[in-house]
Amino acid sequence: MRRTFVLTMLLLGAGLAKLAGQDPALDPRALGMAGATTSNAQGIHAIGFNPARLAYSEKDFSLNLGGVGFGILNNYLSVALYNEVNGADFEDPISKDYVDKQQFLAAIPEVGMQIIADMHIPVPGLNWSRGTTAFTSDIIIYSNLTLPKSLFELFFEGNIVGKEIRLPLDEEIIGIGEWAFSFAMPQKSYSLGLTLKYLQGLFYLGVDQDSSGGFFITDTTGFRGEGRYLIRQAVGGSGIGLDIGFATAEVNGLSLGFSVINAFGSIKWHGPSVTKDLFGDALLALMPWRENEYFLYTFKFDEVTAIDLLGGVDADSLFVRESYTVFVHPDSGLVRSANRDLSEFEPQPFVTNYPTTLRVGVTQRVEGVGLFTLDLLTGFEDRLWSSRGWELAIGMEIFPSPSLPIRMGYRYGGPNKQLLGMGVGLHKGPVQIDIGLGFHNGIWVHTMKGISLAFSATLVR
Repeated sequence: MRRTFVLTMLLLGAGLAKLAGQDPALDPRALGMAGATTSNAQGIHAIGFNPARLAYSEKDFSLNLGGVGFGILNNYLSVALYNEVNGADFEDPISKDYVDKQQFLAAIPEVGMQIIADMHIPVPGLNWSRGTTAFTSDIIIYSNLTLPKSLFELFFEGNIVGKEIRLPLDEEIIGIGEWAFSFAMPQKSYSLGLTLKYLQGLFYLGVDQDSSGGFFITDTTGFRGEGRYLIRQAVGGSGIGLDIGFATAEVNGLSLGFSVINAFGSIKWHGPSVTKDLFGDALLALMPWRENEYFLYTFKFDEVTAIDLLGGVDADSLFVRESYTVFVHPDSGLVRSANRDLSEFEPQPFVTNYPTTLRVGVTQRVEGVGLFTLDLLTGFEDRLWSSRGWELAIGMEIFPSPSLPIRMGYRYGGPNKQLLGMGVGLHKGPVQIDIGLGFHNGIWVHTMKGISLAFSATLVR
């Protein structure tokens, strides 16, 4: 059963990646330097990091010809851990395959096991910069599933008398189109930059955290529990976002950068949108329920005993559980939607925040060698790809030859602890090819807990 449990966790992560797309919202150069690009990015690669850096691009024009970034990561499971617990004996301490169950559980983060997958696709031909202006368009698909630590504890320790086991469920899958116009305003020794974003909500499927949750507890008379989980879906949404940047001119090879990415960003779902007008029917055909529907699951059991379970009592009388689709009625709240014509009811809008990130960076360029750079970054909420924890990223880009940049970087902090980045470019002629690779939560193949890959081809002149 232990082996089956671990394999299930692996397959769940792989299945989620297939469903949701994959990783990362980083271009290959940034991934190679672990994201330390706030004070050195140039051209269209500055967008999403620091728009003020448009003022210091070496090339006047850059055009993305194509590219993709993808990956999957978790905060707990690695190949090394799987090999350790595969076939392990958690009960007999003298067994050669013994693994301490308490140590195994203690290693699980308090937030639970998070499985994250996303994909980042710049729209070919619609990402360009010229001088101090740029237009960019990206498709981002992101998913997050968190399995609560209490679920692992229940599986390995059983139901301990008097201990309440909380059963939260955190799950989101979201698709977003980001359309942005950026410009820099160079001054004598510094530059200011702005990116104005239109956020095109493509689809959303996630658990409503404000009205979902459950528990399970065993006491001296039996065990009881109850839970309620509301899963919302939407097709079509819109919102705005703003990136603000500051960058200094290079002085003795030293440059500084500061930016706030996605300030004031949010998406209002179920409102009028281009997505719904153009692709609404096609996207709805892929969703599990009708346009105005959500899904509600509830369960409840009270003072159930072993005698009840072993005495042939009908399980349906002991465990009351229901699952059905609902819609939001403007006067009555959640109402069952079965056999209802929902076209007469307007969908009730809801808003999801678009995470904001603060970035501060410094770069030292060494003539004839390359550059060395450092970034500090943090988010303002624990949601989607953002977290409140500070992260430190250190990177370098060296040039064995003018047309072959080699990059390495390391980032530490935040919920995923660490990222080892590496990458290479082939900048021969007007087309620049860049490839980036990232190991998440581990610096070796057998200890990493996720991987990211990114590729791009850029025309410059």
